[in-house]
Amino acid sequence: MAHLLVLGHVTCDEISGTTRLGGAASYAALAAARLGVDTALVTVAPPDDPLLAPLRAEPRLVLHCVPSEVMTTFALTYDAGHRRLWLRRTARPLRLDDIPVRWRDAAITYVGPVAGECDRVLLAALDARFVAAGLQGWLRRDGVGGEIGPALAPEVITPPRLDAAVLSELDHPDAAALAARFAAAGARVAITRGARGATILDGDARLDVPAAPAVEVDPTGAGDVFGVVFALELGRGAPPKDAAVAAAAAAARVVEGPGLGRL
Repeated sequence: MAHLLVLGHVTCDEISGTTRLGGAASYAALAAARLGVDTALVTVAPPDDPLLAPLRAEPRLVLHCVPSEVMTTFALTYDAGHRRLWLRRTARPLRLDDIPVRWRDAAITYVGPVAGECDRVLLAALDARFVAAGLQGWLRRDGVGGEIGPALAPEVITPPRLDAAVLSELDHPDAAALAARFAAAGARVAITRGARGATILDGDARLDVPAAPAVEVDPTGAGDVFGVVFALELGRGAPPKDAAVAAAAAAARVVEGPGLGRL
């Protein structure tokens, strides 16, 4: 049985004329597996797409790919550290019957939506003992020309039951207020702030955790790795401060190169 179940769309990221594997679920699952955690990833994508090769090759990661004619695809640009996204194609949402029965009671489930593909109905049906989510995919929608802008999915307006939640201060203009909403609903929440560290909300308590030292090369995926490590540490009983420090250390290694950097 997998210790960690990861749910979400893997993505094809188009950047500077190239394509690469992306998506919160990809980064979270690969990071957990490379940190020694037995991990299962359930996604929706073309099963034979070459971009899936790193996931299939990871020894501690089992990939369950629900067949789709398309992979969720984003076009990305970076300008002076600011990222712009356009949604080009979207695979269908995940459903409970997509998840093999043997994985539904994983010790920890990490939900990483990028385009609203994991909804509250799916979360409510999970048997997992500890459920965490990266909120990014519930905080945006595609607008004119497919460009991604801030928005609030129903899962944010009325938060589902979660044990932990992670979002970036850049995910939405009201990130702080949204984080407080999830904390009030019972989740331990991390607001990541890049090189300025993270803020942890645990009930009425607030804790600021500094970023670990790093030489930044590529920030892509760092927030996703922070999220899954934060969830794994909390899920095994670590105090929120210790979980955040471990997550910050992992995220710092990721920014030191493309992909998972020096993790």
